[in-house]
Amino acid sequence: MSQVELPVDAYQRYGNAVQLPVLMARGTFTVDPEPSGQPWRGWEEIDPYETAARGVFAPVTGLSYGVPGPSPSTACAGAPLRGPLVLTHSRWDRATGFWHLRAEGASGIGHSGVGRTPVPQSSIRLRTTRTAYRLDDLDHRIVNVDAGWLYRGGWGTRLSPAGAHSDFQHPESSHLLLSLASHSR
Repeated sequence: MSQVELPVDAYQRYGNAVQLPVLMARGTFTVDPEPSGQPWRGWEEIDPYETAARGVFAPVTGLSYGVPGPSPSTACAGAPLRGPLVLTHSRWDRATGFWHLRAEGASGIGHSGVGRTPVPQSSIRLRTTRTAYRLDDLDHRIVNVDAGWLYRGGWGTRLSPAGAHSDFQHPESSHLLLSLASHSR
């Protein structure tokens, strides 16, 4: 393993604050150079020049003054818990469609899938339990899975303001998750 610099997109967030996974070459690792963990200091205790030097220009609850180095933000390429961000969506989800559109000005991920991203993405349809997912279907940083044919909600939810927002408890959902686990080995 060889150490590399922390990628510039390490803390990039998209949509509803979804943190994107760090993409790194196999056999490399990185360590966040910023302090991590305790002790913490509150905003009122910190000199404004010090916060500016760390790239923080608006009040925050606190800043870490721990030792830089291995932390939860340490990333290893080829680590066992690494992989694609797989997101299902359904046009029948009114909570992230109709209501999110009115509140945020754009449809949410659960209704329309991930929009523009700084990394390449793939789009596939949710498969039946009899149809296998190939590795090349799921081997992307972001995979949009259109589940509109199944995540429609029952008659009771069709009149609900949320629509099919919580309609994911199907064998096909388990099939997708288990396929991801199988391909990760």
